[in-house]
Amino acid sequence: MKPLSLIDNTLYTENGKKDNPYSLPLSALSGQSTKEVKFLKFLSSATIERLNSVKSEEGGILVWPHSFKDDLAKLKVVECTLDKEYKKIETLKTNNLVGFVGKGKVQVEIGTRFCSNNGKEQDYFLYYMLSKVFHLNIVNMDVGSGSLKELDLLIFMFPRLLQDAMRQGLYKQYVKREYNDSNIRGTIDVNRHLRLNYPPNGRIAYRTREFSYDNYVTQLIRHTIEHVARHPMGAALLSESKEMEECVRNIVQNTPTYQKGAKRTVMADNRKVVSHPYFTKYKALQKLCLSILHNERISHGTQTDKVHGVLIDVAWLWEEYLAVILSDIGFKHHTNKDGFQLFANRENGKLFQKVIPDYLHINNYVADAKYIPLHRFEHLDAERAAAVYYKTIMYMYRFATHKGFLFHPCHANDIEESETLKGEYDNISNIIKAHYEIPNGGACHLYKYGMIIPTTEGEFTDFTAKMSKVEQTYTTEIEQLL
Repeated sequence: MKPLSLIDNTLYTENGKKDNPYSLPLSALSGQSTKEVKFLKFLSSATIERLNSVKSEEGGILVWPHSFKDDLAKLKVVECTLDKEYKKIETLKTNNLVGFVGKGKVQVEIGTRFCSNNGKEQDYFLYYMLSKVFHLNIVNMDVGSGSLKELDLLIFMFPRLLQDAMRQGLYKQYVKREYNDSNIRGTIDVNRHLRLNYPPNGRIAYRTREFSYDNYVTQLIRHTIEHVARHPMGAALLSESKEMEECVRNIVQNTPTYQKGAKRTVMADNRKVVSHPYFTKYKALQKLCLSILHNERISHGTQTDKVHGVLIDVAWLWEEYLAVILSDIGFKHHTNKDGFQLFANRENGKLFQKVIPDYLHINNYVADAKYIPLHRFEHLDAERAAAVYYKTIMYMYRFATHKGFLFHPCHANDIEESETLKGEYDNISNIIKAHYEIPNGGACHLYKYGMIIPTTEGEFTDFTAKMSKVEQTYTTEIEQLL
C-alpha cells in the first residue's frame, strides 16, 4: 500500500475553501481507504503524549525536538472530522509536523508545502534545511530516490546528538565485572570459584565494581553506530566531520565487550534513563539510540501492529535554519538558555517575566522567524496577531529599538496568484517584502521579508545551488537596513 501523502499547514475539505489559500480539496489525497480513515481518526483522537502513553516497548512517535524536552502535551499529528457514519473524512488539517507515522500497512507521510505535486514528490527544501541545521554534507547523497521513511529522519539526528553528548566527555559509570585470575581485588564468588577452579589452579573467582567507560550507555551508542554504518547514507554521516570521526573512534575503542547478538539485552538495560548531573546530554542521545534501534526492527517487519513514527517540527527547523544564515550579518539566535526579563520591580530591582526573541542583532534590532504563510495574510485575527505582530512589537519596546523583522518562507507560485503580492515582489532580489509603520508610534518600523523557495525538477544539487543564491540575496537585502 502506498503511503498517504499530506503537506503541512493545510486544510483539506470537500472542495477546498476559497477564503483559505492553503486549503486543498480532499481529492488531492492519494486515497481514502477504510484503514486510512480509521488511522487518521485515531491520530486525531489524542495528543502525541497520550498516544505514546499507551504504546508498548516497540512503538511510539518521536518528535524532534519536543520528545527530548518532554513537551508533547499539546501536539497532534493531524486533526480531522468524519461524516455521520464515520466512514468518510470531511475535513483534515495538518500542522507544523512533517515526517512519517504508520501502523501496520497504513503509512502517512507529511511533507513541507514546498514539495511539488502536493507532497507526492521529493521534499528538497526539507532535506536542505536538515543539512544546514544538523551540519550534514548531503549534497552528494542519494536523496532523490526514496520517501521520508526510507531516508530515515532518525539517523539524520544522530551525529548532532552524539557530538553534543561527547563534548561533555565519554560517559563513565560504575559497572559490575566478574574475573577469574590471581590478582584478586574484589568480593570472592564462592560458587563460581568452586565451579571454575577445582581442582585448585592458582586462580580466584571474584566480583568487583569499577568505574568504566564500557557500560550499558556506551554499549547502546556502539550498537547504534553499527546500525547507522549499514544504512545507505551511514558511511557519509559517520564521517561528516573530523569531530564525528573522533566520536565514533572513541566509542568503538572503549567498548571492547561489544557483541552483535547482545543488542536486545543492551536495549533492555537502557530502560533506565540517564540522570547523571554532569552528563546531561546523554539522556537525549539515549532516547534517540533506542528509537533508531526500535525503528530498525519495525523496518524489518516486526511489531507492525504498533503505532510508530518520526516527525520534525518544521517551524523549529525553519527557525534553526535561519539562525545559521543570519549569523553572518550580526543576528544572534536566542533560546530558553539565554532569554531576557521583561520587567524590573521598581522597589527592589528584581527582574522577572522571561521573554525570548528569536534573534537579536548587535544593534539591538529584533527579529522573529515565522513558518506560517505570513505573506498571504496581512490582517490576522486577534489570537494570531498577538503571536505574530504584538509579540514582535513588545520585543522592540523591550530593547528600545525602532526596527523589527519578521522572516518567513514563500512558495514561488504565490506571486502569480495574488495581485497584492505582485506589488510586494522584488524580482531582483527574489523576495516578497512589506514595510509597515505604527501610526503615531515614534517612527517604529516593522519589515516582513519572505524568502521565495525555488522550485526545481532536477537533482538535489541543482536545488542547493539555487538556494545558495537565494540566501545570498536574502541576507544582502536585509543587511542594507541594519
